Amino acid sequence: MPMSLGTVRDIPVRALKLCGLTWSGEFLWFSEAVSNQIMALDPVTGSVERRIPCPGVRTDLTTLAGNLVQVVGDRRDLRVIDPASGDTVLEMPNPRPGHVLCGLEATKDGIWLGYEDLRVLDLRSAQSGELLDTIPIPRAVAGLTVSDRFLVYAEHQAGTINLIDVALRRQVASYDVAGNPTGITWDGSRIWYCDYTTLQLRAIEVPGISGD
Repeated sequence: MPMSLGTVRDIPVRALKLCGLTWSGEFLWFSEAVSNQIMALDPVTGSVERRIPCPGVRTDLTTLAGNLVQVVGDRRDLRVIDPASGDTVLEMPNPRPGHVLCGLEATKDGIWLGYEDLRVLDLRSAQSGELLDTIPIPRAVAGLTVSDRFLVYAEHQAGTINLIDVALRRQVASYDVAGNPTGITWDGSRIWYCDYTTLQLRAIEVPGISGD
């Protein structure tokens, strides 16, 4: 049985369908699929500081080279957005056409993409899109982030946060959390996730990856 983790911070947001979540170093950026917006929330005050229109919001969100990258549309394509202007810089096709892209996280090694139907995490080059690695996962991914040595993904239906040890290439822990997580991110000390059920951004401290 997975261990249960209680939240250490809960921030209600005005939203109907929470999708992606990413940490910019200043803001928690989250995406919402009814208003089709990406919003910057100050985690100290809990207030929304920026709103960017983004038609076709679906599932996850990440930051790459100062830009936001959002999964969009029925084909689950990747839209690169300048957060300062809100302009679309580039739109790229889903690297696995026809499959359900739900997790997204950019790292120094490339971009990790998680597929709900295939139950795999792909690492691709941020420059060329070349497939660099694939790790199978036992559960359906709803959101994806990366800590120093773990891939961390959310499973929506079961309400779990799951850790993949990259070196071992296998899942090493699973935690029950409050609500049903979708988008997920790591701020360097805590894991934050979108709780689709209660419409909150929630933070948890995960053994082994949270701050000292």
